[in-house]
Amino acid sequence: QPEAYGSVMKILIMTIIPILLSTTLYNLVSIVDQGLFKNLAIAQGHASDQVSLWWGVYSGYYRVLVNVPISISTALATSSVPALAAAFAKQDRGQVKRKISLSMRFVLIVAMPCTVGMIVLAHPIIRLLFPGASDLAGTLIQAGGISIIFYSISTLSNAVLQGIDQMRIPIRNAVIALAANVAAVPVSLYVFDLNIYTMIVGNVVFSLVMCILNGLSVKKHSGFRPDIMKTFVKPAAAAVIMGAAVYGVYFITYRVTGINALCTVVSIFAGMIVYAVALLLIKGI
Repeated sequence: QPEAYGSVMKILIMTIIPILLSTTLYNLVSIVDQGLFKNLAIAQGHASDQVSLWWGVYSGYYRVLVNVPISISTALATSSVPALAAAFAKQDRGQVKRKISLSMRFVLIVAMPCTVGMIVLAHPIIRLLFPGASDLAGTLIQAGGISIIFYSISTLSNAVLQGIDQMRIPIRNAVIALAANVAAVPVSLYVFDLNIYTMIVGNVVFSLVMCILNGLSVKKHSGFRPDIMKTFVKPAAAAVIMGAAVYGVYFITYRVTGINALCTVVSIFAGMIVYAVALLLIKGI
C-alpha cells in the first residue's frame, strides 16, 4: 500500500543516511589528515619526497596493521545491533543495559590483548610481514597502538547509539572529533616538531574524543554504566601479563634460534594461551 511504502521509505532514510554519514566521517579523517599533514610539513620546510616517504610508512604499515583488530571490533559491534534494537523496542531497559555491558566487555576482551600484543611485538611483526621495512613502522605502532582500544570502544558505542534510536549523535560526535583532530595536527607539527608522529597524535585524539563523547551519550540515553573492574581492569591486567609473557618468549626463542618469523609466531600462540589462562584465573569472563 502507498502508506506502508511511505513508512518503510521513511524508516530506511532515517536509518541508513545517519549510518552512512557517520561511516563517511570516519573515512574522511584519513583524507583530511593526508592533505593537512603533507601541506603543513612541506610548508614547514621538509622535502616533499621525505614527507611522502613518512606518509607511505604511516598509511602502508601503521594503518594497515592497526585496522585489523579494529575491524574485528566493527564486526562484533554490528552483530550486537539487532538484539539491542529489539530490547530497546520492547522498552526493556534492563535488557538494554545488559546487552550493552556484554558487548562492551566482549569487545574489550579482544581489543586489550590486540593492543598490548601490537605494542610488544611491533618490530617483529613488521619484519615478519614486511621484510625490509624501516624501523619507523614498528615505532609508529608502539606509539599509536593505544588507539586500538579507543577506536574499538567508539565503534561499539556508535552501534549502540544506532541501536537505541540515537542515530544523529554519532555524526555530531564524529564532527567534533574531526575538528579536534584537525586542531591537534598543526600544534603537534609546528609546536612540538613531531613530523610523522603528528599523525599518531591526531589519530589518538580523534579516537579518544569519539570514545569519550559516545560514552557520555550512551550513558545519557540508556542509563548504562560499565562495571569498571570487569570491563576494563581485568582484561587490561590479563593483557599486561600476556605482554610480559610474549616479550619473554620472543626474547628467549630469538636468542636460541635467531629466526624472527618462528619466534614471532611462537610468541603469538604463547600469548593467546597465557591471556586465556590469566583471564580465567582472575575471573575476567
